[in-house]
Amino acid sequence: MNRGKIAEENRNIYNGTFCFDPADRIYGDHFPGNPVVPGSLIVHAFVEAGRKMGIAPGCCAIENFKFREFVPPGDYTFSMELLPDRLRCRLYQEDRPLATGILKICQDNRIHKILFQVNK
Repeated sequence: MNRGKIAEENRNIYNGTFCFDPADRIYGDHFPGNPVVPGSLIVHAFVEAGRKMGIAPGCCAIENFKFREFVPPGDYTFSMELLPDRLRCRLYQEDRPLATGILKICQDNRIHKILFQVNK
């Protein structure tokens, strides 16, 4: 994500736009002739948006992200709903969901280390 806009809709829901620049060199290899935004880049955009908003300052664990369609580079609407210990993330185009998932907000590094070891 090269740039993005974030607007707070209410105290718990944040909406904005992720801009995946088609000129970025990563798309030359992913995939040649048919560029697709890597899923890891989409998740990273959500993590960075959470950090910029100050609602995910520490670590996050990725839970149940689903990629429903290939996402070509471009601009996409997103929403993040703040729940007690997690962020519900949605990337969509018009009303069509493209990716959904949860970022669990870890409260301390001990939890992060446990999650990292389990997921190795």
